[in-house]
Amino acid sequence: LMMLEMLANANWERPIYVATTVGQENFMNLGEFFVNEGLTNRITPFRTAVTNSYGDLVPLPGMKQIDTDKMYDNVMERYKFGGVKTKGIYLDETVLRMCYTHRRYLVDLAQALISEANQTDDEGLKAEKYTKAAKVLEKIDTELPAENVPHDYMSRSIDQASCYAQLGMKEQAQLIFDQLWLKSCQYMDFYLSLNDPMFKSNTNGCRTQFYIMQRINDAAETYAPELANSYAQTLQGYISAYMGRGGSFQ
Repeated sequence: LMMLEMLANANWERPIYVATTVGQENFMNLGEFFVNEGLTNRITPFRTAVTNSYGDLVPLPGMKQIDTDKMYDNVMERYKFGGVKTKGIYLDETVLRMCYTHRRYLVDLAQALISEANQTDDEGLKAEKYTKAAKVLEKIDTELPAENVPHDYMSRSIDQASCYAQLGMKEQAQLIFDQLWLKSCQYMDFYLSLNDPMFKSNTNGCRTQFYIMQRINDAAETYAPELANSYAQTLQGYISAYMGRGGSFQ
């Protein structure tokens, strides 16, 4: 109620924000009016998205859900990451989840910058957007290094790798793809090593890893067909082993 009262009386003279870490159930149906500026969503007087039948926000044509200029300034000049990059530092589960959240939003920014670059005919502006996207990706790897914050499907690392690939930085892209792939392979090796009762109780976990592996393969195929072909062969081997143990996809 306090938020609605502020909106009713502020007359849009000062910005009003909602933290991105607030659950969507607390948006008070204002999510369609958000523009992201980092770890905050600014409430605007115009719609930037619509809610689909699944309850997800879908951007409206021609509207931006990310203010890339403000978010870039916040990320590159204002944010302090609190020493997460310190070699050998221990991050507990709660802190690690927040690190994944930061990586997701930084990847969102990189994707938005690349999208804006692809949509302009101004070569100077295009180059500027691509350069900024590359710097954001470098910021992710510097402040949230994989040795402390391992690459993970939930942290949008597949999308980070795809951003690298779109910028022609295929070596960095493959490094992330390989780390994600190895993680899923290790999960599958573990599941397949279980006795029959334990294996049957973990078939959902197997299917989750198959989904992730397929996503990695699809993303890699666009930029590195030979790598994707190698992934596909390994995936087929795991599927055969899974089916041989009585696993199904129903």
